[in-house]
Amino acid sequence: MKKLSLLLVSLLCISVISAGAQGVIIKGGYNYSNVDINKSTTVSDIKKGKSGWQIGVGYQSETSHGFSIQPEIIYKVTGYRFSDVQNLNLGYVEVPVNVQWGPDLLIARPFVFAGPYVGLKVSNQFRGSGWEDTDMDAIRDGLKKAEWGLGIGLGIQVFRFQITGKYNWNFGAIADTKQLPTLDAAPRTFEICLGLKF
Repeated sequence: MKKLSLLLVSLLCISVISAGAQGVIIKGGYNYSNVDINKSTTVSDIKKGKSGWQIGVGYQSETSHGFSIQPEIIYKVTGYRFSDVQNLNLGYVEVPVNVQWGPDLLIARPFVFAGPYVGLKVSNQFRGSGWEDTDMDAIRDGLKKAEWGLGIGLGIQVFRFQITGKYNWNFGAIADTKQLPTLDAAPRTFEICLGLKF
């Protein structure tokens, strides 16, 4: 009985150490994008928002006094609905740098986090019917190539698994408002991700 108890305590200690230790994280998940629309925007259906996905890799620094830093490289597909039959999908390579804080408990580490991010647009796809070539060209030319903003969220790490929920505020508009005044709108994205730390 003593040996079994000693084994269980040892496994528990190892899991606590591994939960707080540094390591590489592979992650993926779901996102839902919407926009904060300026009053001058005429595209009303874009308010409906759109679902997307993301996948990436990060590195969690060693925890010190509950704090750790987790930079990531994420490929994210987000987008917007222009009408019931017209969708725009955008692909970004995004680099967030999150500062986490949370206590190391026996088998889990709940935490809150926040940090800036920058993203580079690498693709745009027009889905659905009714798109005119001139409309698509104007949107392609007017869409901004980069994004930047702030994310804030919470999560929990259990053994080597990390689950997070995050809300992103983009500080710029989707498009150059001089070229596309109808898209004077700032993106907002909610994300849910599952990660595995090695």
